[in-house]
Amino acid sequence: GLVGVLDAEAGQALEAVLSPLAKPRPSGEHGVDERDPAQRYGDALAELADHSLRAGSLPSEGGEKPRMVVTIGLRELCADGLPGATGLLNQDVPVTAEQARRLACDAGVIPAVLGSKGEVLDLGREQRLVSTAQRRALALRDGGCVFPGCDRPEGWCHAHHVQHWSEGGPTDLHNLALLCGEHHRLIHHSEWNIHMGSGGKPYCTPPPWMRPHIPQQRAGPMTRAPARATLDG
Repeated sequence: GLVGVLDAEAGQALEAVLSPLAKPRPSGEHGVDERDPAQRYGDALAELADHSLRAGSLPSEGGEKPRMVVTIGLRELCADGLPGATGLLNQDVPVTAEQARRLACDAGVIPAVLGSKGEVLDLGREQRLVSTAQRRALALRDGGCVFPGCDRPEGWCHAHHVQHWSEGGPTDLHNLALLCGEHHRLIHHSEWNIHMGSGGKPYCTPPPWMRPHIPQQRAGPMTRAPARATLDG
Protein backbone atom coordinates (compact mmCIF):
# COMPACT_ATOMS: atom_id res chain seq x y z
CA GLY A 1 0.00 0.00 0.00
CA LEU A 2 0.89 3.67 -0.13
CA VAL A 3 2.12 5.57 2.92
CA GLY A 4 2.60 9.32 3.07
CA VAL A 5 3.10 12.14 5.57
CA LEU A 6 1.30 15.48 5.16
CA ASP A 7 1.94 18.74 6.94
CA ALA A 8 -1.01 20.56 8.50
CA GLU A 9 -1.68 22.75 5.47
CA ALA A 10 -1.63 19.85 3.01
CA GLY A 11 -3.78 17.80 5.37
CA GLN A 12 -6.42 20.53 5.51
CA ALA A 13 -6.36 20.87 1.72
CA LEU A 14 -6.85 17.12 1.27
CA GLU A 15 -9.67 17.13 3.83
CA ALA A 16 -11.38 19.98 1.96
CA VAL A 17 -11.22 18.01 -1.30
CA LEU A 18 -12.24 14.63 0.11
CA SER A 19 -15.04 15.75 2.43
CA PRO A 20 -17.66 16.48 -0.28
CA LEU A 21 -16.67 13.30 -2.14
CA ALA A 22 -17.06 11.24 1.05
CA LYS A 23 -20.65 12.24 1.79
CA PRO A 24 -23.09 9.31 2.17
CA ARG A 25 -24.60 8.36 -1.18
CA PRO A 26 -27.53 6.12 -2.17
CA SER A 27 -26.37 2.57 -2.79
CA GLY A 28 -26.36 -0.86 -1.25
CA GLU A 29 -29.03 -3.39 -0.51
CA HIS A 30 -31.47 -1.00 1.17
CA GLY A 31 -30.86 2.10 -0.93
CA VAL A 32 -28.73 3.75 1.76
CA ASP A 33 -24.98 4.14 2.03
CA GLU A 34 -23.77 1.29 4.23
CA ARG A 35 -20.10 2.30 4.19
CA ASP A 36 -18.48 3.51 7.41
CA PRO A 37 -16.57 6.85 7.38
CA ALA A 38 -13.20 5.18 6.78
CA GLN A 39 -14.57 3.35 3.74
CA ARG A 40 -16.21 6.51 2.40
CA TYR A 41 -12.97 8.51 2.69
CA GLY A 42 -11.00 5.68 1.11
CA ASP A 43 -13.45 5.55 -1.80
CA ALA A 44 -13.29 9.35 -2.09
CA LEU A 45 -9.51 9.22 -2.48
CA ALA A 46 -9.87 6.47 -5.10
CA GLU A 47 -12.47 8.56 -6.95
CA LEU A 48 -10.13 11.55 -6.94
CA ALA A 49 -7.34 9.39 -8.39
CA ASP A 50 -9.69 7.96 -11.02
CA HIS A 51 -10.81 11.44 -12.06
CA SER A 52 -7.20 12.65 -12.35
CA LEU A 53 -6.19 9.58 -14.37
CA ARG A 54 -9.02 9.97 -16.89
CA ALA A 55 -8.61 13.74 -17.20
CA GLY A 56 -5.31 13.24 -19.02
CA SER A 57 -3.69 16.25 -17.34
CA LEU A 58 -1.15 14.40 -15.17
CA PRO A 59 2.55 14.78 -16.03
CA SER A 60 4.13 11.99 -18.06
CA GLU A 61 6.36 9.33 -16.52
CA GLY A 62 9.04 7.71 -18.64
CA GLY A 63 7.67 9.54 -21.66
CA GLU A 64 4.14 8.16 -21.27
CA LYS A 65 0.96 9.41 -19.64
CA PRO A 66 -0.11 7.47 -16.53
CA ARG A 67 -2.39 4.57 -17.41
CA MET A 68 -3.55 1.17 -16.19
CA VAL A 69 -3.61 -2.08 -18.17
CA VAL A 70 -5.88 -5.00 -17.29
CA THR A 71 -4.81 -8.34 -18.80
CA ILE A 72 -7.25 -11.25 -19.06
CA GLY A 73 -7.88 -14.27 -21.26
CA LEU A 74 -10.69 -14.08 -23.80
CA ARG A 75 -12.39 -17.15 -22.29
CA GLU A 76 -12.32 -15.65 -18.80
CA LEU A 77 -13.48 -12.23 -20.02
CA CYS A 78 -16.51 -13.61 -21.86
CA ALA A 79 -17.49 -16.41 -19.45
CA ASP A 80 -19.88 -14.77 -17.00
CA GLY A 81 -19.66 -16.43 -13.61
CA LEU A 82 -16.80 -18.79 -14.54
CA PRO A 83 -15.42 -19.98 -11.17
CA GLY A 84 -12.01 -18.54 -10.42
CA ALA A 85 -11.83 -16.44 -13.60
CA THR A 86 -9.25 -13.73 -12.99
CA GLY A 87 -7.09 -11.20 -14.76
CA LEU A 88 -4.21 -8.95 -13.75
CA LEU A 89 -4.18 -5.19 -13.31
CA ASN A 90 -0.81 -3.64 -14.18
CA GLN A 91 0.64 -7.18 -14.37
CA ASP A 92 0.56 -7.93 -10.65
CA VAL A 93 -2.81 -7.14 -9.01
CA PRO A 94 -5.43 -9.91 -9.43
CA VAL A 95 -8.91 -8.82 -10.55
CA THR A 96 -12.05 -10.85 -11.17
CA ALA A 97 -13.55 -11.21 -14.64
CA GLU A 98 -16.40 -8.89 -13.63
CA GLN A 99 -13.92 -6.26 -12.44
CA ALA A 100 -12.11 -6.59 -15.78
CA ARG A 101 -15.39 -6.02 -17.64
CA ARG A 102 -16.06 -2.90 -15.58
CA LEU A 103 -12.54 -1.58 -16.10
CA ALA A 104 -12.90 -2.12 -19.86
CA CYS A 105 -15.62 0.55 -19.88
CA ASP A 106 -13.13 3.18 -18.81
CA ALA A 107 -10.94 5.15 -21.19
CA GLY A 108 -8.28 5.38 -18.47
CA VAL A 109 -7.74 1.60 -18.58
CA ILE A 110 -6.43 -0.40 -21.54
CA PRO A 111 -7.78 -3.98 -21.70
CA ALA A 112 -5.31 -6.51 -23.13
CA VAL A 113 -7.26 -9.61 -24.16
CA LEU A 114 -5.21 -12.79 -24.55
CA GLY A 115 -5.83 -15.93 -26.60
CA SER A 116 -5.37 -19.51 -25.40
CA LYS A 117 -1.63 -19.38 -26.15
CA GLY A 118 -1.09 -16.05 -24.40
CA GLU A 119 -1.00 -13.97 -27.58
CA VAL A 120 -2.54 -10.49 -27.45
CA LEU A 121 -5.81 -10.58 -29.41
CA ASP A 122 -6.95 -7.02 -28.79
CA LEU A 123 -5.69 -3.98 -26.92
CA GLY A 124 -9.22 -2.57 -27.11
CA ARG A 125 -8.42 1.06 -27.82
CA GLU A 126 -10.55 2.41 -30.63
CA GLN A 127 -13.79 0.44 -30.71
CA ARG A 128 -14.61 0.89 -27.02
CA LEU A 129 -13.58 4.50 -26.40
CA VAL A 130 -16.15 7.29 -26.38
CA SER A 131 -15.45 10.13 -28.80
CA THR A 132 -15.54 13.79 -27.81
CA ALA A 133 -18.82 14.23 -29.68
CA GLN A 134 -20.37 11.24 -27.91
CA ARG A 135 -19.16 12.54 -24.56
CA ARG A 136 -20.83 15.89 -25.24
CA ALA A 137 -24.05 14.16 -26.23
CA LEU A 138 -23.96 12.05 -23.06
CA ALA A 139 -23.40 15.17 -20.96
CA LEU A 140 -26.43 16.84 -22.53
CA ARG A 141 -28.65 13.77 -22.28
CA ASP A 142 -27.69 12.40 -18.86
CA GLY A 143 -26.31 15.51 -17.12
CA GLY A 144 -24.29 13.31 -14.79
CA CYS A 145 -24.54 9.95 -13.05
CA VAL A 146 -27.91 8.38 -13.93
CA PHE A 147 -28.14 6.38 -10.69
CA PRO A 148 -31.20 7.51 -8.66
CA GLY A 149 -30.32 10.30 -6.24
CA CYS A 150 -26.68 10.69 -7.32
CA ASP A 151 -25.38 14.23 -7.85
CA ARG A 152 -22.00 13.50 -9.49
CA PRO A 153 -21.58 15.75 -12.58
CA GLU A 154 -20.58 14.35 -15.95
CA GLY A 155 -16.90 15.16 -15.53
CA TRP A 156 -16.73 12.66 -12.66
CA CYS A 157 -18.50 9.88 -14.56
CA HIS A 158 -17.54 6.90 -16.68
CA ALA A 159 -19.25 6.11 -19.96
CA HIS A 160 -20.73 2.69 -19.16
CA HIS A 161 -21.66 0.20 -21.89
CA VAL A 162 -25.21 -1.00 -21.10
CA GLN A 163 -24.47 -4.15 -23.10
CA HIS A 164 -20.91 -4.88 -22.03
CA TRP A 165 -18.11 -4.13 -24.48
CA SER A 166 -16.75 -7.65 -23.88
CA GLU A 167 -20.10 -9.09 -24.99
CA GLY A 168 -20.15 -7.20 -28.27
CA GLY A 169 -21.90 -4.07 -27.02
CA PRO A 170 -21.30 -1.16 -29.42
CA THR A 171 -19.81 2.18 -28.39
CA ASP A 172 -22.93 4.00 -29.56
CA LEU A 173 -25.04 6.57 -27.75
CA HIS A 174 -27.96 4.16 -27.44
CA ASN A 175 -25.69 1.74 -25.55
CA LEU A 176 -23.95 4.24 -23.26
CA ALA A 177 -24.85 5.82 -19.93
CA LEU A 178 -22.97 8.01 -17.46
CA LEU A 179 -22.21 6.46 -14.08
CA CYS A 180 -19.92 7.74 -11.32
CA GLY A 181 -17.23 5.37 -10.09
CA GLU A 182 -19.19 4.22 -7.03
CA HIS A 183 -22.38 3.42 -8.94
CA HIS A 184 -20.44 1.98 -11.88
CA ARG A 185 -19.03 -0.59 -9.47
CA LEU A 186 -22.50 -1.18 -8.01
CA ILE A 187 -24.02 -1.89 -11.43
CA HIS A 188 -21.25 -4.38 -12.25
CA HIS A 189 -21.02 -6.10 -8.87
CA SER A 190 -24.59 -6.24 -7.52
CA GLU A 191 -28.11 -7.03 -8.68
CA TRP A 192 -28.76 -3.44 -9.72
CA ASN A 193 -29.23 -3.19 -13.49
CA ILE A 194 -29.25 -0.44 -16.09
CA HIS A 195 -31.45 -0.34 -19.18
CA MET A 196 -32.25 1.98 -22.06
CA GLY A 197 -35.82 3.27 -22.08
CA SER A 198 -38.01 3.62 -25.15
CA GLY A 199 -37.20 7.34 -25.25
CA GLY A 200 -33.48 6.62 -25.49
CA LYS A 201 -32.69 7.52 -21.88
CA PRO A 202 -31.04 5.12 -19.42
CA TYR A 203 -32.65 4.09 -16.16
CA CYS A 204 -31.61 1.88 -13.25
CA THR A 205 -33.60 -0.93 -11.68
CA PRO A 206 -32.92 -2.20 -8.14
CA PRO A 207 -32.81 -5.83 -7.03
CA PRO A 208 -36.26 -7.48 -6.84
CA TRP A 209 -36.46 -7.31 -3.04
CA MET A 210 -36.07 -3.51 -3.07
CA ARG A 211 -39.00 -2.80 -5.42
CA PRO A 212 -41.21 -0.77 -5.47
CA HIS A 213 -39.68 1.30 -2.64
CA ILE A 214 -36.69 2.60 -4.60
CA PRO A 215 -37.12 5.02 -7.53
CA GLN A 216 -35.76 3.63 -10.78
CA GLN A 217 -34.89 6.93 -12.43
CA ARG A 218 -34.03 10.48 -11.50
CA ALA A 219 -37.11 12.66 -11.45
CA GLY A 220 -36.16 15.07 -14.23
CA PRO A 221 -32.84 16.75 -14.91
CA MET A 222 -30.81 17.92 -11.94
CA THR A 223 -29.39 21.43 -11.75
CA ARG A 224 -25.72 21.33 -12.62
CA ALA A 225 -22.93 23.57 -13.75
CA PRO A 226 -22.54 23.78 -17.55
CA ALA A 227 -21.08 20.56 -18.94
CA ARG A 228 -17.47 20.54 -20.10
CA ALA A 229 -16.66 17.64 -22.38
CA THR A 230 -12.89 17.50 -22.04
CA LEU A 231 -12.45 13.83 -21.17
CA ASP A 232 -12.09 10.61 -23.16
CA GLY A 233 -11.41 12.33 -26.47
